[in-house]
Amino acid sequence: MKKVCVAASLTAEQKKRLEAACPDYEFVYGTDEDAQIVVGYLPIKKLKQFKNLEWLQTLSAGVERYIAKGVLNEGVILTNASGVHTREVAEHLLAVLLMMVKKLHIYRDDQKLHVWRDEGKVKEITKLKVTILGLGDIGSYLARQLKALGIHVIGVKRRMIEKPDYVDELYTNEELDKAIGDVDAVISLLPGNRENVGLFTVDTFRKMRSDCIFINAGRGNLCDEETLETVLDEKIIAGIAADVYPKEPLPAESPLWDHENLVVTPHAAGGYHLDSAMETLIDLCIENLNRYHEGKPLKNLISERE
Repeated sequence: MKKVCVAASLTAEQKKRLEAACPDYEFVYGTDEDAQIVVGYLPIKKLKQFKNLEWLQTLSAGVERYIAKGVLNEGVILTNASGVHTREVAEHLLAVLLMMVKKLHIYRDDQKLHVWRDEGKVKEITKLKVTILGLGDIGSYLARQLKALGIHVIGVKRRMIEKPDYVDELYTNEELDKAIGDVDAVISLLPGNRENVGLFTVDTFRKMRSDCIFINAGRGNLCDEETLETVLDEKIIAGIAADVYPKEPLPAESPLWDHENLVVTPHAAGGYHLDSAMETLIDLCIENLNRYHEGKPLKNLISERE
């Protein structure tokens, strides 16, 4: 019998559902270095102590830390949680976008100062043009939400495909400048792979309109902290909302905290804050465990290794 180490916070009911659906496995909640299967998040140092590891099912879509050289032994299967966080991340981004174009974050700051002040004109939602970088599960779901509000949606993908009906314009990564040059907001869901590290420089931000908003819920290595500081200090664009940063947690002494035109969230867009996200994860685990038991290909299989 295979032993499954579940390194995730599950309710008693969720544990019961998992065990009932997969009776051929022994489940351990916490750390058990004898396990052949790990579901959840473990520090790399701890993960390396699992000498019998055959398969790692992560809690996140991003797997940069796990594909790094020397982390997983050859032959260990790696699957991610792509699709699990789709709704919660997309809704987070939609909420942040609407908050910023209506200046609600600024009024919140005024409230803290006990200041009664009209902060001026805002933008009409149905007249917005928004570019989404990365049209995977989350990006596509978000695009549909934006289209439902009457927003003009521009999508950017690594490779050109037939334009989906939920975007008005479609470009490739090579056409990034064209996609971000005349829009009200740019939303990044780009992964943290090598081609995207440092992709957004000060010069990149200068190609946007001065009234543009940039929202990043992809990876923090898209631009370094110095770039963010320069863009915010010089007010190159209207504002930035970031859920991810080059160094996390964002250090308490970082000057980024004090910028009024930056909205900070602590990598919380996809943190299983919706009950439905955890239920979707349980569904994925059940299906993959049964596939593994039957010798069938697993969902969300990651073959890339450095």
